[in-house]
Amino acid sequence: MKSSIKEVAHLAGVSVATVSYVLNGTKRVRPETERRVMDAVRKLDYQINPLARNFRKGESKLIGFVVCDLSNSFFQDVAHGLETQLAKHGYRLILIDSKEEKSIEMENVRNLLASSVDGLVIAPTTEDCSYLKFMLANHPIPVAFVDRKPIGFESDMVLSTNEDGAYEAVKHLIAKGHREIAFVGSRLDSTMAERAEGYRKALREAGIPVNANYIRFGDSLSVSQRDHRHGAVYKHTLDLLTKHDITALFSGNTLATVGAFTCLMELNIKIPQDIAFITFDDSFWFTMTTPALTAISQYPDQIGDVAGKMICERLTDFRNGVDRPHQLQRIATQMIIRSSC
Repeated sequence: MKSSIKEVAHLAGVSVATVSYVLNGTKRVRPETERRVMDAVRKLDYQINPLARNFRKGESKLIGFVVCDLSNSFFQDVAHGLETQLAKHGYRLILIDSKEEKSIEMENVRNLLASSVDGLVIAPTTEDCSYLKFMLANHPIPVAFVDRKPIGFESDMVLSTNEDGAYEAVKHLIAKGHREIAFVGSRLDSTMAERAEGYRKALREAGIPVNANYIRFGDSLSVSQRDHRHGAVYKHTLDLLTKHDITALFSGNTLATVGAFTCLMELNIKIPQDIAFITFDDSFWFTMTTPALTAISQYPDQIGDVAGKMICERLTDFRNGVDRPHQLQRIATQMIIRSSC
């Protein structure tokens, strides 16, 4: 049976308030009194409730991570990096999935605020994050965004070098002699727009006309949510292969890669003999395909780590009344050359 704070006070010969002062550090007591209280805590094996203690201090030591799509392994890795960094500062992570639905995201934020989280990290479902102005009006806590740029709410951000990574991929295809290069991505958001711009930039610099028919955006539903043979990326890839003479394909993320790669396999199109293929994102299974896929690798663990540092720095600023400009940090991508181009 768990011991109570009253039992600790009785054994130590002090008041309940004095025990609270010692355990929470809210008021100085004599060294002899502190020793008696701590001896009683040990003898009774009294378990201090850290959540209740932090609430009394005005902190919950909880950080909420609102993820647009938790079935996407990229965000699982972001969460790992974030949680590891936060733990170094004594914070715990609450992970919650928005399932790519704006209404669910907003409800998730409401619930986390009701749980008195000390800060929020958000991978938004849409660019419009203006609702945060109203939700946080009475809850002034730090917010950091990852992977996607928000509109309507200014805060710290951690993103990949999306345009540069896409530019490098398409330059590589051009160097291999390709000119008919198509781009397929999932739903058009700020991240996918940056990658599409990197694609265009590489073509323009090489003097290759940008063919609007070669740029396609589909949905962003995950593997667990639908059959990719019926997804928009699959259909776009099928259309590109049957109606256009493309020789290379660049996919904008892992979800797009699944749809595009499925289409290529079902049509028995050989990679790289019939078509070259590069993907933005690098999943573990890209090394197990035949052939292994050349990829623009992101570092989601590092994105989470940096976001965690940002939140902890902002919390320190809040406590000290410091106001600094918002930061945007870009985590560099790297091309991993394999056998698909």
